[in-house]
Amino acid sequence: MFSLSGQIALVTGGSQGIGRAIALALAERGAEVAVMARSREKCEAVAAEAREFDRRALAIRADITDAGDVRRAVAGVVAEFGGVSILVNNAAITRDGLMLRMPREDWESVMRTNLTGVFVVTQQALPLMVKARYGRIINLTSVAGQAGND
Repeated sequence: MFSLSGQIALVTGGSQGIGRAIALALAERGAEVAVMARSREKCEAVAAEAREFDRRALAIRADITDAGDVRRAVAGVVAEFGGVSILVNNAAITRDGLMLRMPREDWESVMRTNLTGVFVVTQQALPLMVKARYGRIINLTSVAGQAGND
């Protein structure tokens, strides 16, 4: 099994579902983990689980659609861990519906979170990786992006 000892991972949407599973798998493999999502309580719960692997874990409440929130969140990770070497862009929302009936605000909310949010978080983490001359960015997406929903 491979080791991520010495790595610092930031997982967006890490408070539940796939993001939670990723954060815990990274901690199990030895990474220090920052769990970011809109719910501090859920982030705290996942961070507590990650600490069970004898890893440092940080819970961060942030909305990836808010550049100021993201800037403060990444600064918090740097203050706690010294950098970010793995970024997992997992946060996403769904507002499924027929286009004929979809309110424009639903469309814009999905685009702000699923596309612009990835840009905003990556834009904050990437300079740290460039400076360290090391980093990994993992972007997750839904299969519905390729095949659509029935």
